[in-house]
Amino acid sequence: MGSGDLFLHFPAEWARRGALVLVPDLPGHGRSDGLLTYVPDWWAWVDQIWESIGMMLAEEAGGSLPTFVSGASLGGGLAVCLCLKQPKFFQGAILLCPMLTVSDELKPPWIVQQVFKRIIAPLIPLWPITPVKELSAYDFRESHHGEQLLKENPLSMMGLAPRLGTGREFGFTYPDWLDEHLSEMRTPFIIMHGNADKITDPETSKRLYKESTTVDKTLKLYDGVYHAELLFCLPGSFKGIEWTAEEVKATTTCMEDGAAWMAERC
Repeated sequence: MGSGDLFLHFPAEWARRGALVLVPDLPGHGRSDGLLTYVPDWWAWVDQIWESIGMMLAEEAGGSLPTFVSGASLGGGLAVCLCLKQPKFFQGAILLCPMLTVSDELKPPWIVQQVFKRIIAPLIPLWPITPVKELSAYDFRESHHGEQLLKENPLSMMGLAPRLGTGREFGFTYPDWLDEHLSEMRTPFIIMHGNADKITDPETSKRLYKESTTVDKTLKLYDGVYHAELLFCLPGSFKGIEWTAEEVKATTTCMEDGAAWMAERC
């Protein structure tokens, strides 16, 4: 929920191998326009992102280069939605611990969901009071690393709870829609997910792999790997954070697997 600066170290390794990498700040995030983390309409947001990405790619690549989309966590769900809207545009999708659906076990009772979606969120969508757990302690096997990483992200929410309108779109609108449309994913993809992930469920990645109609699909599950260990733990990437050997191995393995997958399709 912050600036793309936080994610530069991982794609920078892909850039060193010859890829042209674009890491935009999404609307309402980082340095982009819009009220901080306010997304009142998921599909309008996706359309806005698509318009910006299309313009950047047209200017930088001129349509002459194989084009891939990559996203982690919520960004993974966004990447899938972009592929579903433009199934022939991307050469492939690299999905890291994607947030695709929300299990019924994690949702409040049906009547509470309806009151939230139909009354509370439309009435006061700007209020930053969506009740969510603080998840930073679950990002890494070394729980304190999550808090350290937050401090490296000055353009993040910095303690601000998600706005009610955003909570509705991120918690219900797009996950509920994706839940019924996973089979329509036709863009080639690779999913990389740690089986110790406590934030996004690896089972949803298995569902996408099983239900999608694309022939070219790969699922890699990493034993003992936590949510954020797939993309942040490179030596020297953040001042003051000493990653463990296991965390570094998780990130470098994911980075190598993604790079190799793209290279085979270029």
